[in-house]
Amino acid sequence: MSGVNIFIAVLVDVVSPVLLFAFILGTTTPFVGVLVRYRANYTPKTGAVRLDDEDAASRANVAIGYFGMMKRVYSIEGWAGLYKGIMPSIIAISIALAVVIVSTYAAVMSRIIHHGRIVRWLLNVGLSIIPALLIVPMKIIVNRAITTPHRLSAFDARTALRVLLSPAERTQPLRLYLAPGVAFAIALEGLIVASFNLFRIAIDSLPLGFAIGGLVPVLLLTAAIITPLEVMIQRLTLQRRSRLTPGLAPSEDAIPPPPVYSAEPVMEFRGTDIDSGEAPYTGLLDCTRKIVAEEGWSVLTRAWWLTLAAMVLSVAAPWWTPRRWL
Repeated sequence: MSGVNIFIAVLVDVVSPVLLFAFILGTTTPFVGVLVRYRANYTPKTGAVRLDDEDAASRANVAIGYFGMMKRVYSIEGWAGLYKGIMPSIIAISIALAVVIVSTYAAVMSRIIHHGRIVRWLLNVGLSIIPALLIVPMKIIVNRAITTPHRLSAFDARTALRVLLSPAERTQPLRLYLAPGVAFAIALEGLIVASFNLFRIAIDSLPLGFAIGGLVPVLLLTAAIITPLEVMIQRLTLQRRSRLTPGLAPSEDAIPPPPVYSAEPVMEFRGTDIDSGEAPYTGLLDCTRKIVAEEGWSVLTRAWWLTLAAMVLSVAAPWWTPRRWL
């Protein structure tokens, strides 16, 4: 093989995954952004953000749906609003993928994956939880970047962090790991996903009919647990501490923030300042209790069908092969 052919082959091997990653991210970012806003939208029983043509007097019409939120984002912020948060998302996904690839390679080379199902489950749990916990700060930044009303430049990280993080959080970034309930909720979600993946692998050798019969109830149960967790993660990541810490230059926050997309908000926020004197979410259970008391149970099921659809797609691909029908 000539040097040119080798170069082309290497180039294809490198460029193809990058293009695939860019395509997937470019396709899913608007839907993920709308999902974050929809689940984070605060809809107290006394009223909330609604479309202009919705009846303000009816509680049933107070909370807009997923596609209503998509329409609202596009009408107020345009295409730029649908792609908010894409830059920190790229960074977060890259970090997580790097950890997973390195860890998987190390596990394969050490042949630890051949030591039984329990070991494989522990490995799966580790590969689900550890990368997620490492990017907890990025998860917080991504969700705040998506929901902020300000126009943030994708390449001006300093201004973006000044808007998205409080002075206390910028001074001590590790405090983001102490955000009430966030790390625990992410770890719990990773544990559930890892257990589901192991179950899926365990029944993979069964005939298609038996495999589907065993998978469907577990799939529904997993989606029923993950959906409220995701709702609470969106809410918890938007809480911040505003109390200044010693040594912070007070002039830093005197800089005017970037302009907003519109004077009309896309969504409503529950009090996001932990130190403002309002009653913040103090943890996962407290978040659940306050959501139910202030907004109702239905908020915890927002976009459950999207969670279920994503899980179905994740398990359908490896099964949709001719051998499964033999």
